[in-house]
Amino acid sequence: MKSYTYRSLPDEAKPKARCYICLVLLASFVSLFFIIFALIGFPILFQDLVNKQVVLTNGTLNFEQWLNPTPKIYKVVTVHNVTNLEEVRMGLAPNVSSIGPYYFREYREKTDVIVANTYNIFYKEKKYYIFDNETTNKDRATPLDPAKDKFYTINLAWVGVVYNMTCSGGVSPTEKIIIEAAATKLKDDTLFTNRTVNEIIFGYKDPLLDVLKTFIPGLPTTVQCVYNMSSRDMNNFSVIHNGGDNSSLLGAYSQWQGYHKLPYWESDEANTLNGTEGLFFAPNLQPNKSVTTFVDDLFRSNPMEYIGEEEVLGITSYKYQIPMYVLKNATQNPLNSGFNSYGPSGLMNLTAAVNAPVMASKPSFLDAESWLIDEVVGLDPPNRNMDTNIWIEPHTGVLTKAMKQLQVNVMIEQSDWHGMMSLRKKPRFIPLATIVETGGLDKDLADTLKHKVYRPRKIGYGLLYGLFGFFTLLTVVFVAVLGHHVIRNQGDVTRPLIPNGQKENIYS
Repeated sequence: MKSYTYRSLPDEAKPKARCYICLVLLASFVSLFFIIFALIGFPILFQDLVNKQVVLTNGTLNFEQWLNPTPKIYKVVTVHNVTNLEEVRMGLAPNVSSIGPYYFREYREKTDVIVANTYNIFYKEKKYYIFDNETTNKDRATPLDPAKDKFYTINLAWVGVVYNMTCSGGVSPTEKIIIEAAATKLKDDTLFTNRTVNEIIFGYKDPLLDVLKTFIPGLPTTVQCVYNMSSRDMNNFSVIHNGGDNSSLLGAYSQWQGYHKLPYWESDEANTLNGTEGLFFAPNLQPNKSVTTFVDDLFRSNPMEYIGEEEVLGITSYKYQIPMYVLKNATQNPLNSGFNSYGPSGLMNLTAAVNAPVMASKPSFLDAESWLIDEVVGLDPPNRNMDTNIWIEPHTGVLTKAMKQLQVNVMIEQSDWHGMMSLRKKPRFIPLATIVETGGLDKDLADTLKHKVYRPRKIGYGLLYGLFGFFTLLTVVFVAVLGHHVIRNQGDVTRPLIPNGQKENIYS
């Protein structure tokens, strides 16, 4: 039986082969390093740099925009005029006609700003609104004027008094007669009122409340239908975290308008301040986690859940919306008992905060119990375009676009008080106004964000993948050279092995 030996390189060729092998290994290692760094190391390093840039401190873009926002923010208001007053008083369904929309430009003024060493920012804030006549009346034959346009709606002053008196049970028959006499003397109608759009949105002094404060100590004399659009006291500080020591707390409230905990709700959890005001969020967002905003229109914190990814002005953004469980009543979601959610699902009860039976919902009672929209004639059919959505750039947590939509409704019930609804025992929910808040980045800010975030990220990844490609190509070249060197010095690799005792010709 013959035995075989393996051919080996001549001694004079071995050093060069080892050199090529070392070059192949080195190029492969460097190539592997760059691809691992591009996939793991660079994202961590990049995010760490972003986290430092978004801190709310002097010189950062976030701080400048928080202090003096440059993009336009609008409150777009549509009011709902009740056209069948007597039928509603008898318990029949309201018929409403919508008037609007009216565009109000929002301005935010921050004063007494104190950046503390504890990573907190103390400040006072005032929001005020200026009617945008040009946007409102563009292409309109008959112009709208919120200071002059009147409409019929529920008299929140009288309904609030009746509701509070009924709930407290503390009024005597004599006091009831006096209160009703004062109401009928001061008003032609008690259940309804005819007011301008500005009065309903920004608030007005009601003479009835001024008289009734004798019987109801502490009763406010101003009707404020939409708290966030009414004048507010600037003497109280709000406090937010600047994200300096913990980026996950960026912009989160620890105090709002002097409150460390809210005074309105029935549970500690409901009264806890959570979330940001909605201009920015913690950086490095993940699709499987929700974000939280504190909504001063609703006097509460609301979670928002991720539903997808969309482009906003060329910026990849995460899209969020209010989850359904937030709108469930306490029977379907016991956690909502803290918010007094004992009525129909789809309504947020604001009674404890505004001292009147006011309920917020999505426009046209979207995602609410179907009978609510069925019992109002004249509202547009609900559709998904009426939902509240926000879009956030995930690396920086910057809000790129917002569409916050709510409908303000007043609950009326059967009552023996003067002018109230009769014949119907089930409460009715009368829409007062629909308010849409729009905002987000403008083109200049979007370009700035791209330049400061996306461009360095794109350059970094381009450089890393370029180096990976270069060293991968270099590895291939070294392998090819090594192979050529082996073949050149060893001969055709397809020849059979040489039996022992036979000589081999070396081809060069």
